[in-house]
Amino acid sequence: MKVSLNWLKEYLNLDNLTSKDLYDAISLHINEIETMTVKSTATNLQVGLVKEKVAHPDSDHLNICQVELKDGLTQIVCGAPNVDVNQKVIVALPGAVLPGDFKIKPSKVRGVESFGMICSLQELGFADSVVEEKYRNGIYVLPDDAVVGSDAAKYLELDDEIIDIEVTSNRSDILSIEGVAYDLGAYLAQKPKVVEPLVREARMVNPIQTKIETEDCYEFQTRYIQDVKIGESPMWLKLRLMASGIRPINNVVDVTNYVLIALGQPLHAYDHDLLGNNIVVRNALDGEKFVTLDEVERTLKATDIVITDGNKPMCLGGVMGGLESEVRPTTTNIVLEAAMFNPLAVRKTSSRLGLKSESSMRFERKVDQVRIARALDYAAMLINEIAGGTVIGSRNVTVTKPYVEKHVLITAAKVNSVLGTNLADEKVEEIFSNLCYEYKKNGLEYDICLPHRRMDLEESCQDIIEDVARMIGYDAIPTTIANVSSAGGLNYRQKLEKKIKQTLASLGLNETISYSLVAEADLNTYSLEVGTPVKVLMPLTSDRAVMRQSVLNGVMDAVNYNKARQMPNLAFFEIGKRYSVEKEELMLAGALTGLFMTNPWQGINQKVDFYLVKGLLEELFRRLGFELNFKANKEIKNTYHPGRAADIYIGETKIGFLASLHPEFAKKNDFNETYAFEINLEEVFNITKKFKYEPIPKFPSIERDLAIVVKDDITADQILDVVKMTARKYLTDIRIFDIYKGEGIAEDEKSIAFKMTFVDKNKTLGSEDIDKVIHSILNRLDFYYKARLR
Repeated sequence: MKVSLNWLKEYLNLDNLTSKDLYDAISLHINEIETMTVKSTATNLQVGLVKEKVAHPDSDHLNICQVELKDGLTQIVCGAPNVDVNQKVIVALPGAVLPGDFKIKPSKVRGVESFGMICSLQELGFADSVVEEKYRNGIYVLPDDAVVGSDAAKYLELDDEIIDIEVTSNRSDILSIEGVAYDLGAYLAQKPKVVEPLVREARMVNPIQTKIETEDCYEFQTRYIQDVKIGESPMWLKLRLMASGIRPINNVVDVTNYVLIALGQPLHAYDHDLLGNNIVVRNALDGEKFVTLDEVERTLKATDIVITDGNKPMCLGGVMGGLESEVRPTTTNIVLEAAMFNPLAVRKTSSRLGLKSESSMRFERKVDQVRIARALDYAAMLINEIAGGTVIGSRNVTVTKPYVEKHVLITAAKVNSVLGTNLADEKVEEIFSNLCYEYKKNGLEYDICLPHRRMDLEESCQDIIEDVARMIGYDAIPTTIANVSSAGGLNYRQKLEKKIKQTLASLGLNETISYSLVAEADLNTYSLEVGTPVKVLMPLTSDRAVMRQSVLNGVMDAVNYNKARQMPNLAFFEIGKRYSVEKEELMLAGALTGLFMTNPWQGINQKVDFYLVKGLLEELFRRLGFELNFKANKEIKNTYHPGRAADIYIGETKIGFLASLHPEFAKKNDFNETYAFEINLEEVFNITKKFKYEPIPKFPSIERDLAIVVKDDITADQILDVVKMTARKYLTDIRIFDIYKGEGIAEDEKSIAFKMTFVDKNKTLGSEDIDKVIHSILNRLDFYYKARLR
């Protein structure tokens, strides 16, 4: 919510507050401030009048302008396509400094002297989105009331401070200048000067009749205004809208937007000649077509609210108006609407259609039902003053769900018991008064009638206590240490999770934290186990529609994000949950790509490959007290490379997988050669660690290398299983150090070389002992796999 300080000063006396005082008051006692900035830092600006325009002799788009300023005529070369004689313009004089530290100096433009610059609003720091359409590609033309030679910065209120307040979903009351003024006034002990409009009504009957045929419309009010003149809004109104982030359109639409920001009540203006006198508010028909103001045809559902002319839709209730009944330059008679709709229905419609507007944002959070009439009257009064219309008769009011007052009973003792404070009864009563609560005091008990403007307050003491806490400041609440009977500590799962994070970080990986929500199309991209998806009932976007079934979704997004920013060497891991209707499990996922280690001085460039990632996982689980086994998985899903994929086991329990992305998938999704793993930590937590004491051998060990030739389809794991089974009496360690294919080996064969370590606990082994073992190993390998010694 962008709040103009100048606008806020119309409600409160803030002259004695510095910018820091104001910042602290809002951020500590209302809501957090995202930014607080001056509208523009531009200096040395004047209002000028273009007296003469001559084409530049050496350019087809530049003009030489003679501009009247305070000290007389000044020559300025201007390239704007819309500059013309008799325009009042904004001139940056020599010595001016525009946003971005752009300094204006006398200069020659293609041989012609220029003493200043005629400015657009964008050059003064205004966002392109708030500049009127006709001035977006040129200079800004000031209205006739701008005085030539006067300070343009003052005229445009460039010293106004814009306070961007973060609005939480429950505080819809501060989605208006008046709402902010009430809360700030409560802290400053000031009562805001609210607008009480006085509408001059013509003594005629309002012809508009309204019928509500849906439970999703609680109240609908209209006013009929004749003989309006559509045109530009006065400058004060434009400046208020632009400061709030809204682009001026025309005087009628601008008034509805002005009241929206001022009071927080969305309004809509219809061309009466296109709408007619009979309004019917109903639910849309399934499949009904409707063209909104953005010229997009929408297909509606029965849950959508539409305002119709008795037949066809003219407005999508609470979300956006219709193109057919919009106010246009030829409009002379208008119908003003102020309503209250079911917040849930508006949220469903705006989310489904992807239509988020200033109006829908307020309707979704609830609007003040009591303020509807005042907002409608305020808009009618302003249109009467600015557009010259005649307000016909009184408001047409239709209500299906009247506002009901809410009451809360509370005592100062209750406030103190919850906050841990020692506030006197008089202090609590003072805070209630500053908050403009209406209350009756019976002894020590307050019967508070909750303000209708505060839609977030429920009939609960907690909301009242929270308001008291905000007003005194959270820093004023005493800090106490909880009394506990025993010291806390981490459980086994937490310790293991912490150790995994510390170990992977020490091994060179970086931790990521990603969204648990993914697009439905991406749900099963990386997961090997597919469950029933958990869908979000009303997703904010289609990219966040279902709960993830693989933590790799987020990790791979992080890889792609960083790769797109020229960071090719990446090593990420994440611990998070995957979700299905059947279960929720904690997972460890990771992805590595590029170079894992590089040292140009030593000529080291260690590329990420399958065995590097395998070694990292083996080291991780070794430190955790587990031994991993890997088994090739050639049937893995087509996201992964079937020749570079393995399932990961602890004993007989499968805990996850390690695989390279399939080259076709990687190319399609703009990945380099990337290796990914995902491990089910729930399985790891359930495995009991078995610690076995092994004394240091008293006798020396013997090492032997063996290279055998086998068929390509025989895995190294199968060879190792046979060796371990055959030599289990003496074998203490076995490691593969080479796999060879090439000269001397048939095309359908490969050579596997491994190093074995033998020890006997009772004696020193001799060569003859080891020879017998080697002979047995070769016999068994020949029997099982027709392997032969290389």
